[in-house]
Amino acid sequence: MPDTTDYLARIRDYAQGRDPLELQKQTPELLAELLAKASHEQITTRPSKDKWSVGEILAHLAEDELATAWRYRQMVEHSGLRLMGFDQDLWARMGDYRSRVPHESLALFRLLRDANLQFLKKITSEQWECSGIHAERGRITIRDLVVHMAGHDANHIEQIRTILR
Repeated sequence: MPDTTDYLARIRDYAQGRDPLELQKQTPELLAELLAKASHEQITTRPSKDKWSVGEILAHLAEDELATAWRYRQMVEHSGLRLMGFDQDLWARMGDYRSRVPHESLALFRLLRDANLQFLKKITSEQWECSGIHAERGRITIRDLVVHMAGHDANHIEQIRTILR
């Protein structure tokens, strides 16, 4: 899904006025709570033909966290570098998100998120301003990406809540 102005504004709004690191820290537990209350059928059934199931969203979150881990580290190492976007639907097909075990996707997401939060705790104030030139969003700093990811989490949590209702 290409980023649109409305999508990016919604993502920023989710994290507005809140600590994005704390939001990111809370996400794995919120997801685990949602999964604990849902049946296997609720987790694996798509809400419509063209929309991901909860399980597919979890696989997406894990792989997006992997891509973000790389971006954070590359931005520190090579500030100003070009950051390619990725086709999330292609990744979903290539990674066969539909066949993934949802709890395993959550476990992978949790491990990657923890590694990223540990990394972010260790960087200097100058490194927070290291940047990349995102193919779809233009110049972004590590700080910008942290806020984006917190909003991305909230967007998908809300999507999961809607599916499970």
